[in-house]
Amino acid sequence: MKHRADGRAAAVALALGLMPAGCATRTHLAPVDLAAPGWSVTETAAAWRPRTGAPEFVGELTVAKHSAGSCWVQFSKQGLPVVTAQLATNGWQISSALRAGVFLGRLPPPRALWFQIDGAPPLRPPQPPWHLATNSGNWRLTNDRTGESLEGAFN
Repeated sequence: MKHRADGRAAAVALALGLMPAGCATRTHLAPVDLAAPGWSVTETAAAWRPRTGAPEFVGELTVAKHSAGSCWVQFSKQGLPVVTAQLATNGWQISSALRAGVFLGRLPPPRALWFQIDGAPPLRPPQPPWHLATNSGNWRLTNDRTGESLEGAFN
């Protein structure tokens, strides 16, 4: 049970951290159809640690990029979405199964982990305070201030 409580606490911290950046009057972004033309999808096994001392969640990371510049990222565990982030030309949104609600806003997006990922591995350098390291077929995004990290394998 401790792992579940730690996961909920991490999701609450993530959501609360995004609240000031969002705008309550904005509408949700349109749902993404990954089968539509223009989308390229990458999937890999991944491990997410929400903060220092929190348990590591092992699951699947799906990253989809559209030729027009949109990006959709989902971390799931056993097929159930845990975190879904979407970046479009007109805004961003993020939701988590660990906390009710969707947080959204105008561009630029917050510096949350999920908006640092544009591929698996990430293709562009992450914004501070994020660092990208690669070794032995794996990549790892880390925030030294919070201890949050995401690790995946090269495909």
